[in-house]
Amino acid sequence: MEQHLLALLGSSLHLNHFKQIHALIITKYFNLTPVFIRKLLNLSIIDYARQIFDQIPQPDPHLCNSMITTYYKLSLKKEALETFFLIHRNETQIVHYSFPPAIKSCALLSATNEGKQVHSLVISYGFDSNAYIQTSLIDFYAKIGDLDSANRVFDAISVKDPVSYNCLISGYSKSGDVLAARKLFDEMPERTLASWNSMITCYAHNGDLLEALKMFERMQAEMFQPNELTLVPVLSICAKLGDLKMGLKVKQFIENNNLCRNMIVSTAILEMYVKCGLVDEARREFDQMARRDIVTWGAMIAGYAQNGRSNEALELFELMKNQNIKPNDVTLSSILSASAQLGSVETGERIGCYVENQGFASNVYVGSALIDMYAKCGNIRKARELFDRMTHIDIVSWNSMIRGLAMNGFAKEAIDLYVEMKNSNVKPNDITFVGLLTACTHAGLVEMGLGFFESMKTDHKIVPKIEHCACIVDLFCRAGKLNEAYEFICKMEIEPSVVIWGTLLSSCRRPPLNVELAELSCKKLLLLEPENSANYVLLSNIYADAGRWQEASKVRNLMQNNRVQKTAAYSWVEVDGKVHKFLVGDTSHPSSDEIYNVADGLGLHLQWIGYAPNSDL
Repeated sequence: MEQHLLALLGSSLHLNHFKQIHALIITKYFNLTPVFIRKLLNLSIIDYARQIFDQIPQPDPHLCNSMITTYYKLSLKKEALETFFLIHRNETQIVHYSFPPAIKSCALLSATNEGKQVHSLVISYGFDSNAYIQTSLIDFYAKIGDLDSANRVFDAISVKDPVSYNCLISGYSKSGDVLAARKLFDEMPERTLASWNSMITCYAHNGDLLEALKMFERMQAEMFQPNELTLVPVLSICAKLGDLKMGLKVKQFIENNNLCRNMIVSTAILEMYVKCGLVDEARREFDQMARRDIVTWGAMIAGYAQNGRSNEALELFELMKNQNIKPNDVTLSSILSASAQLGSVETGERIGCYVENQGFASNVYVGSALIDMYAKCGNIRKARELFDRMTHIDIVSWNSMIRGLAMNGFAKEAIDLYVEMKNSNVKPNDITFVGLLTACTHAGLVEMGLGFFESMKTDHKIVPKIEHCACIVDLFCRAGKLNEAYEFICKMEIEPSVVIWGTLLSSCRRPPLNVELAELSCKKLLLLEPENSANYVLLSNIYADAGRWQEASKVRNLMQNNRVQKTAAYSWVEVDGKVHKFLVGDTSHPSSDEIYNVADGLGLHLQWIGYAPNSDL
């Protein structure tokens, strides 16, 4: 009968059969209990196995190891650790291969004290020279940031294998010590694929992207075949650098070598395309994927939003919802950004209601994006209500509200909110001052704006960026202080952008005309963006306003000789959540006949009441 039971335990069984066999074991064949438990563990029936295990007065060390190992394999790290310490308290002998899963559990749980206790037991059992245990200890200490202890364990290894090197390199990478990681890598007598991956990831995580790419190329030169763990960070690096050439080279490498093209790799390719501006290629990659998770959907939606294709971002978001994919905070932040770009009140309200109904408004990142979206859609009241309801407000939330108030003309409220932020002991950053300077610009508060600019530099040690300088130039120009604006530009420590010179040029047309500064500004702009028709047209109009018709004609001729085409302006109106665009003389709209009839009727009505249009506007 015992042999029959052993044969049954070696076969495929239903849970009810297990219970029947268990009943026989309890009554007649108690010696088969360890075999029965191991069968349950092999099938991952861990809770049932644990019930029986706890009934054994003195389980043998190997069965104890099976329990610990199975918990760890099932990612039940806390239970694995608790079982390990229970066995120790019961004074059951612990075998050496029970230590690695216990130590790894401590590493993954960041259980520092428990990990050190396990290390003490390693020493007391005399297992401190076991290579597998030593490697686990290096990994544990590296993960908790105790690199001194990791080094001591590493130095004690008589024959170091690549795994121990890789663990320590990863620890140095996590701590930001790239030089120490590279020194170890260069010392390795033998490298594995994991060694190269660790070093590439080390450079990538610490911002040295070009060195990471050099390491990738060197790896191939030394005949190491990259795998998914190599390709994903390399594609991510190409995305961050906007290096399309290298990105396509990696993609071609994947195809030529028939490497695994799973969802993670495809998402990395998609993101590379997006960051390099090839949104249509990214969408093709997206459409070809057999399986997509929320990261993939989010990457594609963000790609549309980041490249100014807001309508397509919103369409894809609706498709995602229809497929019952629940968005995360990253995806919602992207779709709110797309809504903000459109400036559509109806779309903003619809997306905003969805976000709030889903309970995401309390998330600090989504909440900040929601505030920004409401503000850009002109609903500053709703933005302020949401801000006031937030339980946790970080610098991003403060900045979103300050900038929103500033953009909507509430300069005093923006400045008051900044004072409230400072009183809450929140330290401002460079984005905070962009909002404050915008507020001063819209309100004409020149002296206060200059005061904020100086405070930013002296009190907060923030180096001015091009955005801050653009605000100051705009501040001077709106106040009619064009000479001061030009002097400020000349003293800038960073190269003035087209926005700065464009602001000065535009302001030169306001009375009194400043032809001299207009010429200086346009000269700079024609060097920076020679194909922008607006600069030619604006300077020509300034000459015309000043009665200098010959110079105006020369600018128009220069524009023609340089084959610069004037960009067609358009008007737009939102009806039922859809934006309609119209060019001058446009007949492409399906309702164009009806629209022109209404427009002509309005024109006749205006003539009838004696309205005379101002064609100079």
